[in-house]
Amino acid sequence: MKISTISKKHSHTNRINTAGVIVLKKILPLLLLFLVGFLASSAYGKNSNTIVLQLKWKHQFQFAGYYAALEKGFYEKAGLNVEIRELPSNTSAIDEVLSGRANYGVACSDLLVQYMNGKPLVLLAPIFQSSPSVLLVLASSNIYTPGDLVNKTIELSAKGGGTTDILAMLGVEGIKPSQIKAVSASFSLNRLLNGQVDATEAYLTNEPYFLDKFGIPYRVISPKKYGIDFYAECLFTTQEEVKRNPSRTNRFLEASIKGWEYALQNPEEIVKLIQTKYKSTKTTEHLLNEAQRVKEFIQPDFINIGHSNMGRWKQMTEVLLRAGLISKTRSLNNFVYEPKSTRDTISDLPWIAGIFTAAIIGLLLFHRWRIRKRINKHNLITRQQREQIEQLTHEVDMLRKGLETVSLRNNELEAFKDMLLANLSFEIRTPLNTIIGYSELLNGPHVKPQQTLHYTKEINKSATVLQHQIDNILDLSKLETHQLKLVYQRINLQDLFGTLHALLLNELRIFDKDHIAIQTFIDEEIDFDILSDRNLIRNIFTKLINNSVKFTPKGYIELGCKKTNDAMLHFWVQDSGPGISNSQLETLYEPFTQTNDSNPYGSLRLGLPVVKRLIDFLNGRIWIETTENLGTTVNFEIPYTPIGTRKRVTAKNGKHFLLQEPPQLKNKTILIVEDIHSNYFLLAKMLEDTGCSIINAKRGSEAIEIFSTNHNVDMVLMDLRLADMDGIEVTRAIRQIDTKVIIVAQTAYSSGVKINLSIEAGCNDFITKPVSRVDLFNILRKYLSPEGAT
Repeated sequence: MKISTISKKHSHTNRINTAGVIVLKKILPLLLLFLVGFLASSAYGKNSNTIVLQLKWKHQFQFAGYYAALEKGFYEKAGLNVEIRELPSNTSAIDEVLSGRANYGVACSDLLVQYMNGKPLVLLAPIFQSSPSVLLVLASSNIYTPGDLVNKTIELSAKGGGTTDILAMLGVEGIKPSQIKAVSASFSLNRLLNGQVDATEAYLTNEPYFLDKFGIPYRVISPKKYGIDFYAECLFTTQEEVKRNPSRTNRFLEASIKGWEYALQNPEEIVKLIQTKYKSTKTTEHLLNEAQRVKEFIQPDFINIGHSNMGRWKQMTEVLLRAGLISKTRSLNNFVYEPKSTRDTISDLPWIAGIFTAAIIGLLLFHRWRIRKRINKHNLITRQQREQIEQLTHEVDMLRKGLETVSLRNNELEAFKDMLLANLSFEIRTPLNTIIGYSELLNGPHVKPQQTLHYTKEINKSATVLQHQIDNILDLSKLETHQLKLVYQRINLQDLFGTLHALLLNELRIFDKDHIAIQTFIDEEIDFDILSDRNLIRNIFTKLINNSVKFTPKGYIELGCKKTNDAMLHFWVQDSGPGISNSQLETLYEPFTQTNDSNPYGSLRLGLPVVKRLIDFLNGRIWIETTENLGTTVNFEIPYTPIGTRKRVTAKNGKHFLLQEPPQLKNKTILIVEDIHSNYFLLAKMLEDTGCSIINAKRGSEAIEIFSTNHNVDMVLMDLRLADMDGIEVTRAIRQIDTKVIIVAQTAYSSGVKINLSIEAGCNDFITKPVSRVDLFNILRKYLSPEGAT
């Protein structure tokens, strides 16, 4: 009986235990999942305040509010550690945020397009109440409306976001994508100015500054005029970020708005910050202009910064649908951010976790669950790895093709290098032999005055030949390696031809050909200045003049210019030399060929080949008219942009054309920033007859110190390569002290990259080394002696 009773009790207990196990089996996995999620969320929360803000472009005042929020401590006070990133190439701010490489980003109306296409994005605040995205066309074009863009070439940004506004305008106006020729944006006005594109996408806060500064006539085609009034510069994040970190999202937004309020109230301070910490190459003037335009689009005096209207977003959605940029719409409730709580969800979890912690007694079941999770994770990783392998295979194929192209290019460059080196030794050593030989003779004990004159003349002649050869080699090298960049300047053609006349006269004197007549012709229809690369045009003429001087024993050399049409200017250099035979014409543009064995000035034959490539670089064309024994005319056409009316006409018989007398600069002070004494001494001797006062700074820091104590400097001749500082850094520092002083960069760099950077940093102009009296005196006349300027 006892045994039976005990047996029944055991049976009852087993049933209870079994039932308990079954209950635990059902409940514990949920509890464990919750706990694991809690722990994971806690681990995530430890780093939740380290966040990345991805900008949509390079550092400039367009993002001033975020710089201010960081530097003035608004993010720090909100408990946030923020990193602000400039946009990498070949990506977008939206891509960076969706991939998880950034937590927050800045985008334009493409944000709405991506959301409608299913991307989990959330708008936090539109900083610009209206979009500055427009199309720019030259005033000389016949483009006035979107309809005029049919069959035209338009430069559009693939990743910038502003393109959405432009495409919406075209779509609403009934223009299909197939009716325009869209090319990727170069983020420069060069193509528009050169006539390579008919219109270019631009931001009204940026590009018009350049056009206005140089007086280039242009027209704006604004989407707003055609009913496309979109928000811009939208701060955004992902739905996951808002869900997991509502408090962080709210704090980040509030701190960012405070930053914008501060930046708009203190633009000068933030401009200096952008230049010093974020290394912007824009001038102070450019950034302050941008600050003013940015404020116009934010409208802080009329509306709260970041204000968003749901009705306007719905209207934007309808416009995008009508323009064909989206195929369907979805609710905006999950798109427009509305703060619902100031606490992160994770802060509500500890008490819940405490209730269930005691229930974690089934370690074996937990182990089972963990194994199952590992299996699922393994399967997921396997699938992802398979997809990655497929993607990598595709990328490898693309890289292989790219490497084949690079290999072919490297072979071409190697052949070019071999050909160059094979000819270089002779071409350099020959004039060097003359220079060194006659220099030694000058140091002889019994040199007569007449011999001194002869020796120095031969040294000068060989030095000029050597300079031309080196210039040709460097130009060809830059063209072959794609290092040449355009530097736009306002050009008065009368002044340019005056400089060329003096240059030609000097060449004739050096090579004992003073008897050759010089003629110049400028079409009277050219009553305007032009915008182009002055240095490049002069370089082309210098090489053509050098050729004409070489091969013209008597007669004349003529320099000319006339209008071909409203888009092209026709230049030429004509001489009365022996002409060129038809057989020689066939190889005239090929480097390292010799067309005349009797040429006493070298055999590299780089002049015309380089000229042709420079003209091609300017999007122009070259052709030659020649008759044997009667002469040659080298013609070339380049596109141009007219700027206003010509400032001043220089008489052809004036002293500028015939003699380079130094300008009189009494009571003027020039600071020469040069660390090589021989270079300083040469400039000082050239300036000696002008009557100006000269100060020398051997280091960049010394130049800045001089400016801090001496405000009577009228011009700075700034060497861009100093021992202690980069000349561009020195220029920026001086511009912080004095915004009016004339700064002229003197540099051996001629690719255009360094020159552009120097102008952006605040230089007014530049001269290239070796510095000639012609160039130096023209710069002095232009800025310090306007009444004698050419």
